[in-house]
Amino acid sequence: MTGNSFDGSAHAVAQAGHVEGGIHFYAPSRPAEHPPRQVPQPTRSYTNNERQLRAITEAVRFAESGDAAPRVVVVRGPLGGGKSETAFRWVADHGGEFAGRFYARLSGTDGESGAESEALRDFLIAVGYTASEIPATVQGRSNFFRSWSTGKNVVVVVDDAVTAAQVRWFLPGEGRSVVLVTEAGPLGALRQREKAAYVELDPLSPESARLLLQRILPADDPRPEAEPENVDALVERCEGSTLALCVAGALLADRPQRPVDRLVRELAREDRRLAVLSRDESLSVTAVLNTAVDRLDDRDRLLYAAFGRHPGSGDVGVPAFVAALGASEDDVRDGLDRLVDARLVQEGARGRFFVDGLVRAHARRLGTDPAVRARFLRFYVDTAVPAGNAVMPQRGWLQRLWPDLDLTGSVSEPEAWLEAERANLRAVAGLLHDDGDAEVCRLAVALWPFHERAKHLDDMDAVNEHAVAVADDHGHPFAAGLALVQRGFAFRHRGERDKAAELFARAERIAREQDLPELAATAVESLGIARREQGDRDASRELLRHNLALAAEIDDQRRTSLAKMHLGSVEHPDAAVALLGEAVEGFRSLPEPDVHNEHKSLLWRGIRAVELGHPEQAQADLHAALRHMTGENRHFEIAQIHHALGARAVAADAPDEAREHFERAASIYRTWGFLDQAEQVLAEQRRG
Repeated sequence: MTGNSFDGSAHAVAQAGHVEGGIHFYAPSRPAEHPPRQVPQPTRSYTNNERQLRAITEAVRFAESGDAAPRVVVVRGPLGGGKSETAFRWVADHGGEFAGRFYARLSGTDGESGAESEALRDFLIAVGYTASEIPATVQGRSNFFRSWSTGKNVVVVVDDAVTAAQVRWFLPGEGRSVVLVTEAGPLGALRQREKAAYVELDPLSPESARLLLQRILPADDPRPEAEPENVDALVERCEGSTLALCVAGALLADRPQRPVDRLVRELAREDRRLAVLSRDESLSVTAVLNTAVDRLDDRDRLLYAAFGRHPGSGDVGVPAFVAALGASEDDVRDGLDRLVDARLVQEGARGRFFVDGLVRAHARRLGTDPAVRARFLRFYVDTAVPAGNAVMPQRGWLQRLWPDLDLTGSVSEPEAWLEAERANLRAVAGLLHDDGDAEVCRLAVALWPFHERAKHLDDMDAVNEHAVAVADDHGHPFAAGLALVQRGFAFRHRGERDKAAELFARAERIAREQDLPELAATAVESLGIARREQGDRDASRELLRHNLALAAEIDDQRRTSLAKMHLGSVEHPDAAVALLGEAVEGFRSLPEPDVHNEHKSLLWRGIRAVELGHPEQAQADLHAALRHMTGENRHFEIAQIHHALGARAVAADAPDEAREHFERAASIYRTWGFLDQAEQVLAEQRRG
């Protein structure tokens, strides 16, 4: 060796002026003849993530000069959502650009199993190091790999990483290299030093889900075309989960003679769905969820299991978990954040959390403590009853039926809370019914004003049906009769007036037989309204006159004002206008004025003024009612007012104004699902 040149052969050469100690070479003694190709090929059925593939390509783009640090991209998404397949697909598309393709499968461990060290050993063997040349420690192996890869362009896929520290062991040396990481735990720490980019996978859209199923099945499989509705139902059952769809597709492919409908029926029950999609351990939803749960500590596992004991499928607020688990709010919030990071739980709007049906079924297997379920139910009932009472505190039924009930509320915005908890409260009512728990009667009475105001008719129907059944079983005729009346209003607003009248009549019989005058008056009043809407004004007038007499006997100002308002809707016009004026004054002069029913009385007085030929009075009353109802977002009443204003415009020979009001009323009715009322408005418009 002379100057800076060397003639001869050797494994490694060093030129140095002075050496103390040993010289360590990091090059393999027998370099591999072919570059490593460790990254698995993507499945042929890969679907849906073209946007994310483009995002990865953009994130790893190197400038012509400048920073030579490896580009790190973290692929995020739901469990079983195709993160690994997306990484495999990108490498398959771009692998020719790299001198080596390395793959480390960590199985979601955090280092305790030595997975990082073993994977690095495999990397070094693949590039030509012998076993005796490879250091024993993960630090040494990482140094060797970084030294070997410096100046090269390689791609490394780190699959199922839980921590940023795991990923850092696999970072190549400087060069045009890329590291793709699939996230199994929070990897935000890679953002700072490694300048990682993050690519989020979306749940499969229905169109992509159908395409995925078609790609899994043989090309000549006739079932997707023959059973399109069942394929759509199968996609819905899988809830956008790539893994669930792959399992479902494999089940269909294995049984080519079996119709899609059979699998759809097998998946119909949430408690069976997980078992059906986990029969094969190598392609199992349960196995994926088990792996994720195994990473949790005991406290987070209990929190996860609580999702399985929660009533219903709605999203859940932090206070519910605090009540069910007896934990502090801070501990619950921190635990939920960790479950979100683990991709087991999703965070929705307003700081609420939810899981899909497959995760809920899996959590149910872990959550067997009946006390957790009982505390959830207690929380919802204890919070919902005062919240419902706050919507219409002057109604008085809760106090009449349960005089010792504490109606002190714990939520600052009762209606907003009730709206957020709608699905959960309906599920709570169903569970209370199944348990034969009379609390469902209290819940039904409390929720009715909210259901009536927002016109949540399906909820009103279901909750009160449960209450009637339990009240009958407990021998509580007052609660049963009141729930019958409340349920009747759901049918009334749907336009099923005969069914509504039947329920009101049943309630009236109970009240008469049990000598319950207040319930009798309420049932008679409701039946009178139903007869009015059935078009039998004479029968309605007779019933509502009787109701006014009953109200006078009971001697309650609000009840009497309500009776006058309802009678004013059917009484002969001159008498009606006077009754409605008395109702307005009665509602205004209550100790706590009933502003809503005051303006509802103005609405009816405006309608009757049109009939009397008093357009100015009608205009003033209807617009006063419209201002109030608009401020309260009372859509049903707003539509009623526009309907009445249309009739007033017809009487005033103003066809353009009439058409505008009629069309506005019909549009509001249709938007909120009151199709029968919308058709009535349009029929009147055609007649006008």
